[in-house]
Amino acid sequence: MSLNSFKPTSLPPECKTGSFSWFTEDTGRFLFRSSVSIYRNHFSGIILIKPTTESRRILFITETGIKVFDLEFFSPENYEVHYCMEAVNRKALIRTLGNDFSLMLYSVSDDSRSKVLTDSRSRTIIRSTDDAGKRFCFINANTCKVEELVSPGLLCDKLKIGFFSNTPEAPDSILISHKNIKLDIQLTRIDEN
Repeated sequence: MSLNSFKPTSLPPECKTGSFSWFTEDTGRFLFRSSVSIYRNHFSGIILIKPTTESRRILFITETGIKVFDLEFFSPENYEVHYCMEAVNRKALIRTLGNDFSLMLYSVSDDSRSKVLTDSRSRTIIRSTDDAGKRFCFINANTCKVEELVSPGLLCDKLKIGFFSNTPEAPDSILISHKNIKLDIQLTRIDEN
């Protein structure tokens, strides 16, 4: 990802640092119809995301009621695996899922190593560098919510997370895609009302 088209700027006054995530403790739970492709395995079912003040919990259950994984995130760097199905219980895969969901849940870190930029499409971009590496958080200037998260690799973007929504309350769909491994996750929100 080239920084040539980005210009340094500051956050819009209505956007507070740390408020960019869709999944905060005051948002309630989220239900998503999900499709997960991991190498030769494909799972579809429901993912439940439950944010609380202490943690964010993600539970994935297949259409037939089989639990695939249950992860709890206490901070962007700290998560616990409560359960993982044997077919996907590989150390590298669990670490990848943990990093992906952590980025999806927490978006960007609030530290001094972040830099606010803007691009030609009038989106605010936060370039964040922390222990997980460099990340770009593209924020909608009107809603102050994340539209896209990118984790750049050496030659191309290695991870992209896209948030698609027609309302500022919750994402209608989320797409997590990897370029260097065969792992794609598609989430479509189920409206419980």
